[in-house]
Amino acid sequence: VTMALCRLGRRLLASHPGIRSFSRTSCGQESPEDKAIGFLVTIGHERHIAVGVVDALRESGMTGGALLSMVRQLAGRWEVGEDEGLEALVASVRQSLDLKAGKIGVKFWCIPPNCWASGEAQEGEEKTETIDVEKVGFQVEALEGMSITDVAKYGDGQGASVLGEYLECACSGVMACSTCQVVVDDEWFKAVGEPEEAEQDMLDLAFSPRETSRLGCQVVLTSKLEGMVLKLPRGANNMMDFIPFEG
Repeated sequence: VTMALCRLGRRLLASHPGIRSFSRTSCGQESPEDKAIGFLVTIGHERHIAVGVVDALRESGMTGGALLSMVRQLAGRWEVGEDEGLEALVASVRQSLDLKAGKIGVKFWCIPPNCWASGEAQEGEEKTETIDVEKVGFQVEALEGMSITDVAKYGDGQGASVLGEYLECACSGVMACSTCQVVVDDEWFKAVGEPEEAEQDMLDLAFSPRETSRLGCQVVLTSKLEGMVLKLPRGANNMMDFIPFEG
């Protein structure tokens, strides 16, 4: 379902690139499209993204009350992060708009867990290893401005698909789970940057964290990270399992 919604957004925006503004009805009341846009803005999406989502759904044949109902259905229980497909469609719309805005692609490398010393680190243990990145790793390409988590969940291409098999991204990028931990190669850590305090607090709870660990949701691609190398952990600690939710 997620991938189908991504394809829907990209296809419809590619065939109809204009972002429309919907008008009020002849009686002065808000149109269903405006209500859908208003709802999306209310739950935290930028207006131009909200318009793009509604435009994509409208081009697929949805109109009137059905369109508003679909937007609400896709949003799911958004208050507690239980999305039913809206995130995928929003990500697809955003990527399409970014492409039209001229954002560039960034390529980086990922090393699978079985190709480096990714197990539990022993205290005081120093591990040195030489890795032939192009031989054992896989390359991923995504647009600048996307986080590693965005790429894993919504990215295009085989590399992004493989990355998504390794990173769970359980909390949708709010630094509440640690499942999107990646280990930045030593040579790239300065370019990526150190985590801020809140991120470090979550990394301390991650699976076998290393000195160059980062949360994928906090690493945003830029042209300076072209060729970056990331190592993927063998496991993950999902701290969401310890957060109580009201049923």
